[in-house]
Amino acid sequence: MKIGEARKAYAMQLKTQRNQRAQLMKKQEEYRKKLEQGAAGSTNAGTGITNVTGITNVTGVTLELSEEYRTKYAELQEKIDILTEQIKKNEKGLDDVINMEVNIANMESAKQQKDAMADYAQDVAKCLEIARRISRGDKVPAQDEKKLMEFNMEIYQVAKNMSVMNRNKECKEWESLWEEEEEKAYADPIETAGNSEIDIAMPEGMARQEDFPL
Repeated sequence: MKIGEARKAYAMQLKTQRNQRAQLMKKQEEYRKKLEQGAAGSTNAGTGITNVTGITNVTGVTLELSEEYRTKYAELQEKIDILTEQIKKNEKGLDDVINMEVNIANMESAKQQKDAMADYAQDVAKCLEIARRISRGDKVPAQDEKKLMEFNMEIYQVAKNMSVMNRNKECKEWESLWEEEEEKAYADPIETAGNSEIDIAMPEGMARQEDFPL
């Protein structure tokens, strides 16, 4: 699985699980209120006595503290606990994926910087060689002169001044050191990291959404 895909999978799963947990907690709160209302009703119905079974008869009215509510409340708590544990694991999984993505992106960026520095060092060497050739009175292609001018105008002017002093000497004609050279294009480090393959399990609970019906 690609890092970018894994990051999205974990983020989406966490969003789903957090929403599920919020809905379960909301439903559980409804059962809690019903239990409290039933308890208050059976205590204050006129006798002041609450039947331990949850059933109280007063003037023909039956107030029942439903055992069904207690069971559902407990079942919801169990599901909430399971979801909470899965959320913790998926939060850690997402952190791990993001850390891997950042590390790969940093390594790619460092590699590109190293390549760029190596290219720059080669360009410097080429420009100094062009300056040496010009200063001896040799002929170099116009594009090489332009490269030297762009690199350092002062060095270029010194080389040209020296070429005047050597103009009566035997000169050599050189080919360009930059023959139809194309500028290197580097990939986006973040994109490279996101497309990197990793061996990682699917988010916790992703295949068991049916275990948490509302």
